[in-house]
Amino acid sequence: MLLFFSIVTISHASGQTSRIYPPFTKWYQDPLGLKPVQLSTAFGFVCGSVTAAACLLFSKNDSAFKKKLSPYWEGGYGVGYKPPYTNVLQNDIGILYAVRNWMSLGVCLNLSHFNDDVNNTWTVGAMPFARWYLYKSKPIGLFFQYGAGVSYSFERFPLTGTGWGVDTARTGTQFNFLSKYGMGMEVHLKKKFSFETGIRHFHLSNGNTKGIQRNPSHDSNMFFVGIIYKNL
Repeated sequence: MLLFFSIVTISHASGQTSRIYPPFTKWYQDPLGLKPVQLSTAFGFVCGSVTAAACLLFSKNDSAFKKKLSPYWEGGYGVGYKPPYTNVLQNDIGILYAVRNWMSLGVCLNLSHFNDDVNNTWTVGAMPFARWYLYKSKPIGLFFQYGAGVSYSFERFPLTGTGWGVDTARTGTQFNFLSKYGMGMEVHLKKKFSFETGIRHFHLSNGNTKGIQRNPSHDSNMFFVGIIYKNL
């Protein structure tokens, strides 16, 4: 786990001077989303999957540790930092599976609503992810989480434009890929319930499957809260 975060930190620092950021994007808005780490791209999905697999393969399984399933719900809100500055509301429902005391694997279904001057649509999606605990005790846990999946919009998304006009040359698609990474905190409440909150970066695009002119993409930073039912 420490090796993973060391690699991320070193790679981030070494690539800082050579990065070329997209228009309207500051380094602090998506610090792990650009080269060489690229956690908000398809490369990030490979990186996250390899890291999770390596954690399982090269760490000892504590025989006293009981693997546990935990259903959870999350709600989040964010605003895109690129035009047309889309408002995003998200609801996730899923399952966390504790495979180590310091790592859980999960899968979720999500429902999102995007709204701005030129967009007003819902999307549904699914995403596997991994959650690594930087610190964990009985009352509190601090974690880093990364996941990537797919989504389908009821309307083509994103649409770009100025004011109420629509730039059809930069119209997105109904099928997209999504990724999320961020940090959060779990707080044990009572009995089997825990409260969680945190911040994350959210990226959605079609990965240039229809060409760069059909892939304007959406990026936002989000605040989220949730409830976890522990230890099924």
